[in-house]
Amino acid sequence: MTDRLRVLIADHAAMRAGIALAAGRDVEICAEASTAEEAIRAAMREQPDACLVAREIPGDGIAAVRGICRAAPNAAVVVLSQIVDADDLLDSVRAGAIGYVPSVIDQGRLEKVLAAIRANEAVIPRSMVIELMLELRSGGDASLTSRESQVLGMLRRGHSTAEISQRLSIAPVTVRRHISELVRKLGVENRSALAVPKSAPRGRSAAGANETAREA
Repeated sequence: MTDRLRVLIADHAAMRAGIALAAGRDVEICAEASTAEEAIRAAMREQPDACLVAREIPGDGIAAVRGICRAAPNAAVVVLSQIVDADDLLDSVRAGAIGYVPSVIDQGRLEKVLAAIRANEAVIPRSMVIELMLELRSGGDASLTSRESQVLGMLRRGHSTAEISQRLSIAPVTVRRHISELVRKLGVENRSALAVPKSAPRGRSAAGANETAREA
């Protein structure tokens, strides 16, 4: 990464203008995009150091993150979202993002985001660090498939079968099949036992996670 951070902004015009205005002299806005497809093309062309991608961008922000990470694998991608949602955060991270922050971004917040990128650190709201840790624990069993880990994590965050079906774009009967497999593989009595989250990490490990994740 050069001394001058090259940044691609994929957002609505007003937000792009605001971010460009808030960026300091050590930041070069190398490209701007208003859709997911434009963002992916710009990332491939410019190979930026960092990409700020609106979750609500036309063409889907998660699709943009996934495509950018393929087109410019060395770019650090941060999602700007109008909502702060645990499942949305996890979807963003699975797609390749290293950050997830509220889309209302002033100069102070932008400076923190860019400092985290320069330091090769994640940048997410501190209140959501535990969600990432619980997700890692959910997927810690090597016997579980990626989809089963997703379903387990969503169960532990209180989602119903219908909600899981909608968010993962799979049929309710498929969700129930995954739940049956989880009950069998994890050796619990029923679905209710699956939905009990593992205890949150305590002590040094939890504190360390909060220290290494920059406040968004």
